[in-house]
Amino acid sequence: MDSVFKDHFYNPRNTGEMLDADGVGSAGNQDCGAQITIFLRFADDQICVSRYHATGSSAIIAVGSLLSVMITDMSWNEAAAIAYASLEKSLSYQTAGNRSATEPVGAMSESESGRLAQAADFAIEALHGAMEDSIRRGNFPKASGIDENHVLVAMSGGVDSSVACLLEKEAGRRVTGITMRLWNDPDCETDEEGATCCSPRAIRDARAACHDLGLAHLTVDYSDTFESEIVDYFTGEYIAGGTPNPCTRCNGVFRFPALVALADMIGAAWVATGHYAHIIEDEGRRLLARGRDFGKDQSYLLWVINPGLPDRLEFPLAEREKVETRKIARDAGLIAHARPESQEVCFIPDDDYRRFLKTRLDAMPGEGDIVASDGSKLGRHDGYVNFTVGQRRGLGVSAAEPLYVLSTFPKENLVMVGTREQLAVNRLLLSEVNNFLSPERLATDKFLVQVRYNSAPVTARLVQANPDEWKIELDEPVYGVARGQSAVIYLGEVVAAGGIIRSTV
Repeated sequence: MDSVFKDHFYNPRNTGEMLDADGVGSAGNQDCGAQITIFLRFADDQICVSRYHATGSSAIIAVGSLLSVMITDMSWNEAAAIAYASLEKSLSYQTAGNRSATEPVGAMSESESGRLAQAADFAIEALHGAMEDSIRRGNFPKASGIDENHVLVAMSGGVDSSVACLLEKEAGRRVTGITMRLWNDPDCETDEEGATCCSPRAIRDARAACHDLGLAHLTVDYSDTFESEIVDYFTGEYIAGGTPNPCTRCNGVFRFPALVALADMIGAAWVATGHYAHIIEDEGRRLLARGRDFGKDQSYLLWVINPGLPDRLEFPLAEREKVETRKIARDAGLIAHARPESQEVCFIPDDDYRRFLKTRLDAMPGEGDIVASDGSKLGRHDGYVNFTVGQRRGLGVSAAEPLYVLSTFPKENLVMVGTREQLAVNRLLLSEVNNFLSPERLATDKFLVQVRYNSAPVTARLVQANPDEWKIELDEPVYGVARGQSAVIYLGEVVAAGGIIRSTV
């Protein structure tokens, strides 16, 4: 088998011992008949040295050699914008053998062309792996200043983020796409069509969307942080009898702070995402508000972000409707234009949280009693974590009128059920409140409260506010409210505050 090894960065006696590379990335494997590793070292914002280690076909060796030469002395931004198709095309004019140096790729056999395309794909994957590795290890170049025309666009690989990227480019901005590599349930198998926003396929799609637009793309690995901050929180809240919303927590304590830190690293003044939300001016401040498409509005999911972050945020889809976004993507030829909507919990691809919890716990809560609100026993359950407030189906008990889950009691291992009227809630006690507007401003006005994503808001007033909790009184009842859900307060279209529902006082 052919092999080329440039040992600038590795000890020749031990190819697993890295000496002085800032970043190392590999792609392919022996089963594919091709494998390549790219080694990078940076000086300021440039790749000052690039080497490769290739094994397998002559195509992978040739691609490795070409790419290594191409990116040496390039800025990381230029290198991060190289598409595998352009690399394949460049190499097609340099092929050796019986063809002339200028004979086009069309003269190749189908198998030769296929090997070349695969080699180019592996080489670009390895290059991005090396840049990702350098970011992980703190070796990636840090910008010397902030460029007001530079925007970081968070790329999930879906249609919304792809169009956000396109719109920022059309606005004349310098755009860098960044995708976060997040933890994904290893015990859940899905086909590629159902790939989540943190799957390998989604990362490739996000990179392809940027490259099709001629833009740089970076991937950053946050899988360990995501697992500890979001996945463990999700599991703990369910075991405690709550109904957590991991998306709101992710945005507030993890995703947006990380995006702003990455923007600072690459010198971008702005962070843009594909959320359907708005940033408006209010008395000299930039505030979070609803997007135009109310049915798709995602401001509810952003209530946890630091109140100062809107000063750095842009939402290019603020004035768009979903159908319009898909049309823009289709007209622009973006590969994401037909991609289906992602499911609610991104790290559980099959959306089966009960199965997921079993994989995260040493022992699932066992059987217990189903009781009425007066304490009388109505039946048995197979684990309180299998029930959520407001659930009607699958209770396993019969009654003269429909019954719903009213609450779960982990310590007692009970599930309490009752009538729809008993589900009605008129008061909320919120903890972990994050307010964009002062309690004093809210105390003098009625406002709207939304207790679930896409649920209808109801008018309410603030009864009491202190640093630890807010008490809210609703003008009309809402149903199926559970501990752990988010309640978001709107003053007009503006997100005024939000909090975690701890009780329905």
